[in-house]
Parts: sequence; C-alpha cells; structure tokens
Amino acid sequence: MLTVIPVFSQINYEHFLFAGQRDLHEEKYLDAINKFNIAITAKKDGFEAYFLRGIAKFSLGDYQGAINDFSKTLSIHPLYVRAYLYRGIAYNRVNDYAHALNDFNRALEIDPFNPDVFQARGDTKMDIRDYKGAIDDYTSVIRLKDNIPSAWLNRGIAYYFTGNKEQALKDINKAIYLDYFNDEAWTKRGMIRYELDSLPQALEDFNHAISLNDNNPFIYFQRALTYLKLGDTTATLKDYNKVLLLDPENALTYYNRALIYSMQKKYDSALADYAKVISINPFNVYTYFNRGVLYAQMEKYKKAEEDFTKAIEIFPDYAGAYVNRSAVRERLHDRKGAMEDHDAAMNIIALANTDQGKYEAIYKRYADSAYFKRIIEFEADFVAGDMKKGRVQFQRVPIEPKPNFFLVYAFDLPDSVYEKYKNFEYFDDGISQFNATNSLGIRFVFTTLKWPVSRDKAFDELNKISRELTHAGDTAGAWFMKGVINSMMENYSEAINDYDKTIKKDPSISYAYLNRGTARFELDESAYVRQQYSDAITITRNSFGKSRKPAAKPPTHEKVLQDYNRAVALNPNLPFVYYNRANVKIILKKYQRAIDDYSMAIKLEPKMAEAYYNRALTLLFLKEEKLACKDLSKAGELGITEAYNVIKRYCH
Repeated sequence: MLTVIPVFSQINYEHFLFAGQRDLHEEKYLDAINKFNIAITAKKDGFEAYFLRGIAKFSLGDYQGAINDFSKTLSIHPLYVRAYLYRGIAYNRVNDYAHALNDFNRALEIDPFNPDVFQARGDTKMDIRDYKGAIDDYTSVIRLKDNIPSAWLNRGIAYYFTGNKEQALKDINKAIYLDYFNDEAWTKRGMIRYELDSLPQALEDFNHAISLNDNNPFIYFQRALTYLKLGDTTATLKDYNKVLLLDPENALTYYNRALIYSMQKKYDSALADYAKVISINPFNVYTYFNRGVLYAQMEKYKKAEEDFTKAIEIFPDYAGAYVNRSAVRERLHDRKGAMEDHDAAMNIIALANTDQGKYEAIYKRYADSAYFKRIIEFEADFVAGDMKKGRVQFQRVPIEPKPNFFLVYAFDLPDSVYEKYKNFEYFDDGISQFNATNSLGIRFVFTTLKWPVSRDKAFDELNKISRELTHAGDTAGAWFMKGVINSMMENYSEAINDYDKTIKKDPSISYAYLNRGTARFELDESAYVRQQYSDAITITRNSFGKSRKPAAKPPTHEKVLQDYNRAVALNPNLPFVYYNRANVKIILKKYQRAIDDYSMAIKLEPKMAEAYYNRALTLLFLKEEKLACKDLSKAGELGITEAYNVIKRYCH
C-alpha cells in the first residue's frame, strides 16, 4: 500500500531491517515484507533487505517474487552465496531445474565446502530423477558434516529409488538415530516399508511418528493407505476423518474416502465427498468420471450422463468417459448418441495404440501447457492451519476483484481500528494539499474500503453542512461534502443528487465526476441484482399461464463511463478513475481495454496494489498466467494478502 513517509532520509534502515527479521523469525511474513519495503525505500542498495524480503515471499509461496528479490540481491552483491542457494531452491519450486542447478553450481564455485548447497542440489537432482547424482551430493554433505539427519534421510530415499533397499533402510535408520524425535524420518521409513509390503513395520513407524506429532495430517493419510492395503477399511476411514479434521480442504482425502464409501455402497456419503472434491477442484476429471460411475450404479443414468459429459469437456480425449457415456445413453434409449460415443472411444484407443506408443500421442497434445496436470491433480497440502499461522496462502478465500475507489471523508478512528485502514488509503496532489491546508480538520482519502462511521455521526455532519449551505449560499464544496457522506452511507440516489448540484455549481471538480460515476455504478448493480432475484421467483397460481416478462438485462453503465471519461478529461493524472473505469470494462467483458486502464492507473500510482491484483485476475481469465503471476507477486508485496492464495492456486 501507499505509505506516506515525509522525510525518507530520516528512515533508520537498520531499525526496519532488524524489525523485519524479528517478524520473519516469528512467521509474521506479511508484516516482515512491509518492514523490508520501508528499509528498501531508505536504502536502495541494501541487499540484506531484498534478500530477507525474498525469504518472506518464499515462505508465502510466491516463488517467482522471491526469485526476483534474490536476483536483485545478487545484482548488488554478486558473491552472496545464500542468495544463489535460495534462488536455486525457488527455481526448483517452479520446476525450473536448469536454472536451479546453475545457481547451486555457482554457489559451490564461490564456497565449495558448503553442505547446504550440496543438500539443495541433491534435492533438485532427486526431482529430475538423477538418483545417482543425488546420492553423490548427499554423500558430499555427509563427508562435510555427518550429523545432518536430512542428508542421511534423503540419501536413503535416493538409494531406495536405485533399487538398493538395504542401504536405503540403513541410511534412514541413521537419520532416526541422529534425530529420534523427527517425525518426518519415521514417516519416510514407514512409506518405504509400505512400498516393500512390510505393512506391520510400516504401521509401527506411522504410529511412532503420530506419537511425536499428532497434529500432522500427512502421517494419518499414509497410515490410512497402510490400513487400506491391510484390508481394514474401518481404520482407514477413521484416519481419513482425522486428516479432514486437521486439513478440511484436502480434496485427495475426500476423493479416497468417496471410493471407500462407494465400495461399501454408502452412496449418499460417497456423493457428498465427490461434491466436496468438486467444490475444491472444479475441473478434476477423475471426480466427475467416478461420480458418473456411481450414478450409473445407482441407475441415475441422466446424472451419470451429465458427469461423463463434464469429464469429456474437461479432457476431450478421455476414452473411458466415452465408453461409459455410451453405456448410459443405451440405458436412456439414445442409440445414436451411444453409437457416436462408442466410435469416438474406438478412435482414441486406436490412436493410443499406434507406433507412437501408449497414450503418448494423446498426451502430446497437452505437453506445452500445465493443462493435463491441472485436471488430474487434487489439492492436498496436508497442512494443519494452526501449524502455518503466518502462511496466508493456505487460507481458503474467495477470488474476486477489488471494488471501486471512492473519495471518502476519513472520520477519525480509534488507533486499533485505523491500523486496518491506514495501509489502504491513497492521495493525489490535490487532496494532499486540501488535507494539509483546510482549517476545518477535514481529511479526504481515496480507498476501496468502506470507511467506518456511525449513522449518528454522519447525520450530525450532514445537518451541519446543511446549516452551512443555508448561511454560505449553496457552495459547490458543501454539496460535494454531502455527496461524499451520503456515498459512504450507501445513500447513492441522494449522493448522485448532491454531486449533480456540485457539478452545476462548479463543472470543473473532477472528484465529483469520479464519485458520481461510482455511486451510479453501485446503484445500477444493486438494481440489477434485485431484478434478477425478482425474476427468479417461481411461478405462482396467479401468474400461471400468463406471459412472463423478459429476463433482466445487465446494465450498460453508459452514464458511469460518461462520468469517468469526463473525470479523465478534467484530470488525466488521476489514477483512481482509470482503475474504476477498468472495473466497469471487466463487467462489460472488454478485457483488453480494462487491462489498458489498470496499466494506466499503475503508471500514475505505482503502489496501487488493487490495480495489480485486478489486472492479475483479468490476465488469469485470459490465460496469461506468467504476466498474471508477476502482478500477483507485486500485489502481495504491496499488501493484498489474498494474492498469495491465488499464487498458490495458479502460479505453481
């Protein structure tokens, strides 16, 4: 957000650097970023602030933003090994393994005896399935420092993937010996024993891991898989229930539980779980397919057909969905549709069995995007909320654009309340000058938040202004003040009337056009919503047989745009009007023109977080993920906490 600090030279760089470090240590990542922002303002070449801000962004899942900060660190301090190390790890998180390895190699050129770098490079080699290379790096760690449990643990896993299961267990046993209370080591050994079908021993490891950390949903999930392999569905369901108690948005667990309920013929429970998966992962092809199978078993063929159709819409080459839809269409006596689906399935299967081999020919169509990965993956972070208090990216928040700006009368607020609002207020030169010079103690701010004011206080102020109007003789400023307060109270019709009188008295007040346009927008939208609700009411006995009125048409916002255009003509350097106009253009589906206006708003006010955020959502809609994720990182840096949740969902 725009933070006004009158004299930048007086900012104590070290103070904000250390305050940010303290927040970082306490996992208050958003607060840390804000303090590092101030430190960077004070000292542009302060590489420590960039580096630590990168760490905070990394912790919030903004890996590309972290990469940018680490790169800035290295542009100032090219020999800073930790920046290469963490940038390499961030590159790894965005699957850019080549750049990750380059950074680790560069770090080792500068510091060839750094075990942390060998460890990170080994982890990246594991990700690219270079298990022998990973073993070499973990061995280097152990030679340099043989008491690092994670090196033994990860080398053990690498040995397992090379087929050396005996050495794998030896290394993991060593990791447990070095850190007996490390639940991760016990869990990983349990997973290997599970893969080796040593199920009783795997259960022992999971049980011990839970005794060390009974708040980790991942351990319960792994133990549930073990119980399932042993055929104990009761214990499996009990563990799945525990996972969902700790991690309520874990789609994979709902999906697995639905499969068990289906086997047990508990169809209602299975359907409820599939519905939950779809609410979390709306485009997961497997869920629609399996729910379609379940509906078919329940002889609800129309619902089954709908789910198989949805699966085909998501993944047009899903042969199994065509086969199953063909079967249910037979049941629905749609012989033509059934035959078309049968032929489509046979064509896909024939293509899959060409010389190109297996399904490679089909999957190749999706190779240039993350499309196929998205439609089969489930959200399953296995994160207990109380374990990640500082990590807002794990919260489930609605993804919606930020609302319009109003110029509001910033009534005095208690300090505890004002803390929430002060970082979301903006000014331009005209308003800053007015606030500094008026003798009435009035303070205007531009904000997208509803400024809290009691109705009694607002009415007192309105009455006071009305009395002054009588004495002063209808001044434009007084009518504008009335309009501002009525806007804040959502009395939009009265506010528009007040702005009309303002403009009649003085047609040059650009702020009146801005606020009148925004009040008109709110009035138009609320009227449209009311009309939609009215149209949705079911047919009554009195209306039966009568012609129904046409459905409500969405507003065109012509007068809103006229007001914004007039404000731009009067004050072309007012960023908030471009932002508001962009919001209207989004509703009118003029996406590219909206992006132009958001960009102009950002050009005029480079710290307008709301413009970055809304432009990012527009770019996501247009499938411009790379540009969107860059904007989301900037929005998060400037204080829009929801940006990190969107980054987690769309930028990894």
